[in-house]
Amino acid sequence: MIQQFFVVVITPSQEAFTDLGAFEFDLFQQTAQRTKQKQYTVEGLLTLEQIGRLVEHGYSVLVEAESSKRARAPREVIEFPEWIEGMEG
Repeated sequence: MIQQFFVVVITPSQEAFTDLGAFEFDLFQQTAQRTKQKQYTVEGLLTLEQIGRLVEHGYSVLVEAESSKRARAPREVIEFPEWIEGMEG
């Protein structure tokens, strides 16, 4: 299994930000934003090879966590009437 990391990609300009699309990496569009320092950031899930390619092209990449280390939300399934009882009690 290929090791992946949750990252924040930082670009120095809007043009560089737009050029990220050419890489076709797993970037989370809904996290894209412009910072107070007039940089653009977007979060994503990348391999070490992908991170290296971005750095070679002048992007800054902040590695936040290995994907297998980030906790997933616990899933508990209950029936609606039981949920209502729990809310009332």
